Amino acid sequence: MIASNSSIKVVALPEQQGFTLIEMLIGMAMGLIILAGLTMLFISYSDSSRAMASRTERMADLYLASHVMQAGLRESVSNAAPVPAFPVDMGVGGRKPIGVCTSPNSLSVSLPANYPVSFPYYPYWDATSQTLTYQDLDGNTGVFQYQRTANDRIYWLRPDPCVSQFEELMRDLDTATGMQVAIAGGVLTVTLTSTYITEGKKSSALSLTFKTWPRN
Repeated sequence: MIASNSSIKVVALPEQQGFTLIEMLIGMAMGLIILAGLTMLFISYSDSSRAMASRTERMADLYLASHVMQAGLRESVSNAAPVPAFPVDMGVGGRKPIGVCTSPNSLSVSLPANYPVSFPYYPYWDATSQTLTYQDLDGNTGVFQYQRTANDRIYWLRPDPCVSQFEELMRDLDTATGMQVAIAGGVLTVTLTSTYITEGKKSSALSLTFKTWPRN
């Protein structure tokens, strides 16, 4: 007979416990911190996107307006002593001549307030009426006017005998310095200034400057 001395040991498993109240509060606090961080990141990204969109839109408007202005001024004439001193097509019944344009004919341009009564040369910038007046090769008068109906806009009277009304060219310019013009030695320096909304939801200036001169 074989004797066996064996014994069975019972090992107690460690007692399993859930989270304590303190651990739960710490976990919740960490979750809230992470959530707040993600929310701030999303808001910052949204603000940056809006600011970029605003800046891009304003820059596109400035480029378009400057392109139109440069095209007109480049094709204009440089006249140091115009005769007559006041353009005929800006006088009473000077637009839409009979036989050239469709009726109604002999229309008058609604002249800007304080518009000059005579011009010593073309192109000519008048700071009082905020107008830049020029003429094309055919003697048709064109005018760019800042602050015509509102302080943030540029209007354009095309140098076309069949056009008698100003048309809006651009809006949302700076209400004080939206269009500035300097003429020296026959060269025009034009600065257009608009505003856009930054990430901090503040208004910031955005400017575009170009130089041009009449080619004729």
